[in-house]
Amino acid sequence: MVSNGMVKWVIGAILLLPLAELVVFIAVAATIGLFHALGLMLATTLVGLLLLRHAGRTQIARFRDAVTETGGIGIEVGTGSFLVVLAGLLLFLPGFLTDAIGLLLLIGPLRRILGGMVRRWAGQGAGPDAGPDGRRGGNPSVVDLEPDEWRQVPDRELQNRSSKRRDD
Repeated sequence: MVSNGMVKWVIGAILLLPLAELVVFIAVAATIGLFHALGLMLATTLVGLLLLRHAGRTQIARFRDAVTETGGIGIEVGTGSFLVVLAGLLLFLPGFLTDAIGLLLLIGPLRRILGGMVRRWAGQGAGPDAGPDGRRGGNPSVVDLEPDEWRQVPDRELQNRSSKRRDD
């Protein structure tokens, strides 16, 4: 479960990000020049756009569906596709801090480490009956189904099936 303190930190970080990006942009522009800084920012935006295009519409649609339908719960960070799409989005956004994070997410070993950390963190917040993989039930052989993916069978049908198996 995500605590209120963590939510406050995330909201604070999101609100301070534009200010931090502006400070970093001014520092980079003072170091390498305004036009070089703008050109570098445009180049990383184009790299982000190409990365998102290369990621494919299917992965982006999966990412969008996971975020909108499940509130982010259904995102599979272990596959790497989520983190590649996230890297593309961060590179597409203007700013050097988001670009740095996006570039770090493109490094394979770092992406696997971060994916494992997020999986463990999400597993801890999945509830008291969650297993090590974050799924409920704690047993990897148990498959959680959505309500529309199963139906209840009356007890007499179960008894008929079990007696038929014994007769065979």
